[in-house]
Amino acid sequence: APEGAPAPASARPTLTSVDTLVDSYRRLADVFHDVLSEHRLDALLDRIADALGELVPFDAFTIYQADEARRCLIPLMARDQWAEEIMRDRPPFGEGITGWAVEHREPQLINHAHLDPRVQVVPGTPPDEPEALITIPLVARDAIKGALNIYRLGDDACFTEEEFELAQRFGDAAALALDNAQIRATLELQAQTDSLTGLYNHRYFHERLRAELTRTTRSHDTIAVLMLDIDDFKRVNDVHGHGTGDQVLAGLADVLRGSVRSSDVVCRLGGEEFGIIMASCDAGDAVGLARRLLEGAESHDFAPADTLTLSIGIAQGPEHGTNPRELVACAEAAMMAAKARGKNQAV
Repeated sequence: APEGAPAPASARPTLTSVDTLVDSYRRLADVFHDVLSEHRLDALLDRIADALGELVPFDAFTIYQADEARRCLIPLMARDQWAEEIMRDRPPFGEGITGWAVEHREPQLINHAHLDPRVQVVPGTPPDEPEALITIPLVARDAIKGALNIYRLGDDACFTEEEFELAQRFGDAAALALDNAQIRATLELQAQTDSLTGLYNHRYFHERLRAELTRTTRSHDTIAVLMLDIDDFKRVNDVHGHGTGDQVLAGLADVLRGSVRSSDVVCRLGGEEFGIIMASCDAGDAVGLARRLLEGAESHDFAPADTLTLSIGIAQGPEHGTNPRELVACAEAAMMAAKARGKNQAV
């Protein structure tokens, strides 16, 4: 051929199995790089599904997260004609092919999955759809994190052993992604939570109050804030010791949790002072809650400490304050007025 002319097709290098393998692991390395970066979990799972689909084409894809307390799988993402039905399903550990794989921590390649005696059909989907299935339990740090499933549909559908091996490597990436997401969620919760009572802490209280006030201003809504303090708490520590004082604080946290709505935010602000944010509520709603809190504290058994009483201050935003500092100052001033008027009351 003349110099500089392209080589004929027959003379060009062909894509070998080695090239394919190198390309597969290059893409897998890219996925692991993404996983180890601080990406959102949903975007990561999409990235894993996209990359896996290019290397091991599939007709349907599902990733589950394990709920070990309830021993079931919770779908996180489904690319499937029956995605709505799949996302509502909660397959138990040990049941169906996926549950069996999770229970035994054994990946499964089954080219006639619809004929497997372990098969269980997702409610609302066809009972006898011919399909091939790869299901991979997702394990990280020796704990089950979930499962990854890919399907090919049709009477002749099948996966090869090489595809099975590659899918397992992508399962490792998905397991790491779920594990990292759980670790980040735990660390975030710890940063927001008071270790003694399990309530939200001072930092979270002010962050949430700022966000709720912004929403309230935008939507012309109202918000109520309660600040409350245990009356004469120093005497509990002096008479019974700090161990009992800690028990009293934890017991009061239980009273507060049992008295509020699920949408209310209860925080320990430090020492014996607590704060409650009531979104889309006014001072009248807060007075009703304060009454329940006063009654709850008086009727709760704090033994060996004596009966506790509370002083509670209430403020309403944005009427009493348009920013967190102003609104909290108003509620604290009302709380100090409650103490000055004889304690065991709300102002």
